[in-house]
Amino acid sequence: MAVLLIYATKTGATAQCIKVLAEEIPDCAICDIQSDKPSIGDFDSIILGAGVRDGKIYKPIRDFIKKNHAELLLKKMGYFICNEKAKETGEIITRNIPADLKEAAVCIESFGGYKAYAAPKEGTDPLKGIFVDRIKAFSSHFAKQ
Repeated sequence: MAVLLIYATKTGATAQCIKVLAEEIPDCAICDIQSDKPSIGDFDSIILGAGVRDGKIYKPIRDFIKKNHAELLLKKMGYFICNEKAKETGEIITRNIPADLKEAAVCIESFGGYKAYAAPKEGTDPLKGIFVDRIKAFSSHFAKQ
């Protein structure tokens, strides 16, 4: 069954994580929610990813969760955030993912990230600040559930 990867990014970290996830998860479709409107009815499994600013996940993903809350409860779900402050991860997840969705999720993780002013420059490692090992562990765990 195909997996839908939905994301929103500002600095590019979340897009880089989606690329790595797509390499790890066969038969997936990718949706940048800022430019596409996903048809989630066609998928049984969904992974949502978003960057974080001021303790909040990016608005397009927040809005998507609110709009599709009931339907997301019926899906195999995974969530990830891109934030460079690891100690705030638990609090960010608690504030941004409703408790019932969090409880029903197969996995939730932070893949690291970077501030906008510290985004990798062109020609440098685009995965700087991103924990690729966490992405691979996440995808493996998601696939086994």
